[in-house]
Amino acid sequence: MRVSGWVVPVLVALAALAGIGGARFLAAPSYVRDYAAASGRPETVRLVVRGLRCVDTAERLGGQFEDTPGVLRYVAYASRNEAHVTYDGTVTGPAAVRAAIEAPVVDTESGEVEFGAFEVVSVDGRRMR
Repeated sequence: MRVSGWVVPVLVALAALAGIGGARFLAAPSYVRDYAAASGRPETVRLVVRGLRCVDTAERLGGQFEDTPGVLRYVAYASRNEAHVTYDGTVTGPAAVRAAIEAPVVDTESGEVEFGAFEVVSVDGRRMR
């Protein structure tokens, strides 16, 4: 069976577009971390975070919630720059989660402090200023 010369490039282009488009709907988490067992009133907030780019930055961002009371779980989708944070609504809320993300990052090994490593761009689809 003979195939026209333009069929293969078109099929490759379609497969690439399907892969790129499908990644938006089928993204796998880059990093998941549980902090405490669910209690109270668990709620989840979806944040788009500037500075969340890869597994390493997702792990660094996860460290920001260590001392944040009420945070139960953190799931990062680095390919989307998204963080999904589940928290106990009776203890904390989205404002405290945002403050933890935007706080200075302290490197535990060297003691260096980095300001502005992460910035919340939107919370549950609402753009921040």
